[in-house]
Amino acid sequence: MTETPRFMLEQLIPEDNVQDDTDHHKNVRKLTEQPIETTDDKEFTKDEVRQIIEGLKPRKAPGPDGITSEILKLVFKSIPKNLTSIYNERLRSGCFPKKLENI
Repeated sequence: MTETPRFMLEQLIPEDNVQDDTDHHKNVRKLTEQPIETTDDKEFTKDEVRQIIEGLKPRKAPGPDGITSEILKLVFKSIPKNLTSIYNERLRSGCFPKKLENI
């Protein structure tokens, strides 16, 4: 159980190196510098994250990060506050894994 959250952190919180930015990432970085003023830019709540994770279909192939919906559900059940914080940090920083850029 210790390895899964560590792996998720490595996938969801990559090193943020401006020199490695693609045009897509430069645009995302620029957009995140704008002030948050709309209702849809609020932080995720633990309940919102739970609802999304519970709605994931079981037995589906994992995404590019290799994390299955079953693993994500177990991690959320164990550390819901921490996982919600990870997603909110990604939202705040605008730093998203490059592997997911073309999805």
